[in-house]
Amino acid sequence: MNLLLYLNYMLNEDKIRLMTQLAFYEKKEGKRGEKAEHWFRADYISRQMLGTFLCSTVAFVILFLVYALYHLGDILTRIYTVDIWSVVRSVLAVYLLFLAGMLVITWFVYSYRYRKAQKGLRRYYKILRKLSQEYGEDSENR
Repeated sequence: MNLLLYLNYMLNEDKIRLMTQLAFYEKKEGKRGEKAEHWFRADYISRQMLGTFLCSTVAFVILFLVYALYHLGDILTRIYTVDIWSVVRSVLAVYLLFLAGMLVITWFVYSYRYRKAQKGLRRYYKILRKLSQEYGEDSENR
């Protein structure tokens, strides 16, 4: 009879189910949730937007250089007849539109990811509390 109680204590199905849920969360969403856990929402999104700003600027410069090199012949033939300031304003306007679009997309994506990570973390901590209570009840029943 004592062996049966001992096995029931050791192999509690509820505990196993809870530990499996915790392990599944840690494997699937743990890294993303861990990143969002240590930041406030505005800080998390601002950090991602700063990275997007830098990467978008580099990408725009590369794309602009590729475009300029591809059209180098046309540029050199019209360099003396084109108003340089209007070209600079046009390129700057395109850059600002490109950057604004990338930042808006980044804001939406990382706001969604942050909300999803927080929801997952709340569920994770709820399961953790429940598992802790299970162990607390078992130690009282011993």
